[in-house]
Amino acid sequence: MKHYFLLTLLIFGLLRSGAQTLVSTDVQPKNAVLEEFTGIHCVYCPEGHAIAASILENNPGRAVAIAIHQGSFAVPSGNEPDYRTPWGNAIANQAGVNSYPSATVNRHLFSGNVTNMSRGDWSSRCNEIMAQESPVNVGIESSYNESNRELTVHVELYYTSNAAQATNFINVALLQDHIFGPQTGGGAGNNYEHMHMLRDMITGQWGEEIVTTTAGSFVDKTYVYTVPESFTNIPCLVENCQVAVFVTETHQEVLSGDVVDAIGGTNQFIGDLSIEQNSEIQAGSNAEPTTYTILANSNLAGNEEFNLVLTSEDAPADWSVQMVINGVTYENQATIALPYHIDTPVEIIIIPGATVALANFKLAMSAVSVPQAPTKYLHIYNISGVENLVVNATGGPEAVDHQDIYLDGLTAAGSTTHGVTDAEIMLKGINAQAFNDIRNMFLNIAWTFPALTIPQMEAVKTFMNQGGNVLIAGQDIGWDYMSGDASGHGSPEATDFYENYLHANYVSDGNTSNNQFIAEVTDAVYGEVAQSAVVDVYGGNMYPEQITARAGALQSFYYNAAKTKCGAVRAETEVYKVVYFGVGLEMIQNAAVRNHIITASLEWFDIGVGLDEPSKKQSHISVFPNPNASGLIHFTGDAALKSVEIIDMTGKTILNQNVTNSDQLKIDGLHGGLYLVKMITNQGVYTNKLVVK
Repeated sequence: MKHYFLLTLLIFGLLRSGAQTLVSTDVQPKNAVLEEFTGIHCVYCPEGHAIAASILENNPGRAVAIAIHQGSFAVPSGNEPDYRTPWGNAIANQAGVNSYPSATVNRHLFSGNVTNMSRGDWSSRCNEIMAQESPVNVGIESSYNESNRELTVHVELYYTSNAAQATNFINVALLQDHIFGPQTGGGAGNNYEHMHMLRDMITGQWGEEIVTTTAGSFVDKTYVYTVPESFTNIPCLVENCQVAVFVTETHQEVLSGDVVDAIGGTNQFIGDLSIEQNSEIQAGSNAEPTTYTILANSNLAGNEEFNLVLTSEDAPADWSVQMVINGVTYENQATIALPYHIDTPVEIIIIPGATVALANFKLAMSAVSVPQAPTKYLHIYNISGVENLVVNATGGPEAVDHQDIYLDGLTAAGSTTHGVTDAEIMLKGINAQAFNDIRNMFLNIAWTFPALTIPQMEAVKTFMNQGGNVLIAGQDIGWDYMSGDASGHGSPEATDFYENYLHANYVSDGNTSNNQFIAEVTDAVYGEVAQSAVVDVYGGNMYPEQITARAGALQSFYYNAAKTKCGAVRAETEVYKVVYFGVGLEMIQNAAVRNHIITASLEWFDIGVGLDEPSKKQSHISVFPNPNASGLIHFTGDAALKSVEIIDMTGKTILNQNVTNSDQLKIDGLHGGLYLVKMITNQGVYTNKLVVK
């Protein structure tokens, strides 16, 4: 094996305007670098592989995954292949690896005293890193000479700000895809497909030292490496290889990185797409256009042509969309010339149809003259007509695997206004005030960690404080937040959420003895729900949690007939209703029981706060028009209205007025924004969200 460093150039100061380099000289966000510790005898490692694959799929051009086979689970038995490298143990020791699968994200210390983390944290920590600015941009291009197996890797760095440490290191790693071999828990015998497997560290254990790390520094290096025919008798097929490059501060913090194909790969920065914060997700309505303004910017000199392609995998057939660029209207594809470093507005106009949905649209930008360079992507979202939203946790794939239980249950309940999304999109939607029409959220936590990140749970609190109702279900939510275990995600925010919003006390982690789900017969909402078995759907990981209701809340389900082990609590405040299940609905064996739970929950949610008896669900009252720009609101429904209180988002009462025998109220003194309208009736208190424009 031979390593050659052919060329090293260090250039200081600003690059020439318009100079063609691999890297951008503008500030760019960090890319996530996931170093995953795995092994062929680790039964849960395929779940880690799936999470890593999902991170790459959901973040093209923004994430790197390196599978490091290391530790006791990676030791081959008999004639099994040996996927270990000379480098893995030192990296694992630095990370404090003590369980598998585990990983580091940018070798960053998020909490505790070690950088490694369990698989439930990988996605959220990657999102956290990718939201940060990087002090250095990383450019890569590769070429390969098949006759002598020489791989040439050209690396460029540009520092947009001073690095925190004066000494940085360039790390160049060779990865290989499509290696078929054994994997416990993989379900494929000896034909499990291993991806992005670490084969070699071209620059050695900790990389090559860089001492020019101040703003404006440009580093240009070329590495020539002879690729071995095999590693530990496993053929190295270069056509299946990739080159990952990342920059570290000392040997620890990864500032950013990227990955390209080993043969003819490049991550040349062609430009970017951007949109104003909190405007990528908007509320729409049937037959009404919603406009998004996206800025396309070229990093290629002159007026190069770019392809812009707009697609959606989940927009209903009766929705329409078009692009307007420089006054010309395109349906879903355009080829346009973009000037160097000048923003060109691209207007996306979405017109929802009658079909209710939360739809995701993806705009892709690629350079005609550099087709091998990575395509740039930007996602926008439109929500129309959705009142009941299923939200999948993002701590693992288990939630998405079971989302149909919630969607089918809502359909069985008669809902025609439901949609589905994940907790990160929920966070964006609530922060952008695009979810004001959503009345009820069904949080499908399943068996994922963290159940919700701190920003996600804060968004759920905001939703509830604004009058939204919540069903949340999943095993180990309490353990995750409240047990104090070092592997959990306890925090002051989590404690507040668990105790003051879910209105629950955590008692203990459950086990297989909690195998029945029995309704409290006196419960006005769930008392008629039939009994069902609780079953293991997670391969021997069955932890239906024992919880209790806090003051003011009610215990609605138990795991035993003696009612000594509570499995679900519900609560109602003056603003919201919430029901929390210590077990995932997917673990309730009887589908009819699951559907009855969702139906009863939806009926309870929809009768307004302060109405405890389902028999009163026929009574209702609501406010219109909403959103409101007329300065006058009207009330409709058959509940006898007595008074109205309007509250702003700080909790301050803006208006409190008796409206007996009136069906309207002047609000022309309200400033634009979101308000809660509390309508006090003879039957109870109803709360609506009101948007004033």
